[in-house]
Amino acid sequence: MVSFSDHITEKVNKAYSSLGIIKRNFQHIDKVAFVLLYKAWVRSHLGYANTVLFPFKQYLIEVLEKVQKRATKLLCKVLLPH
Repeated sequence: MVSFSDHITEKVNKAYSSLGIIKRNFQHIDKVAFVLLYKAWVRSHLGYANTVLFPFKQYLIEVLEKVQKRATKLLCKVLLPH
């Protein structure tokens, strides 16, 4: 039997994986392209995790938000290259 926390963990891992694909393959893109890729590949996994079960435990909410924080940091790196 799969618990809801296992489901959310699986979806978060898929979202991190998709974010890694964006990071590796699209290093020099503009903000608009990044947002489109994020919405298509990453946020779709997070949205599915959220609509199946609205996470009522604080740690599940924090796990979902960590993916968005990492994407925000990645967006800053894309816009401000080294």
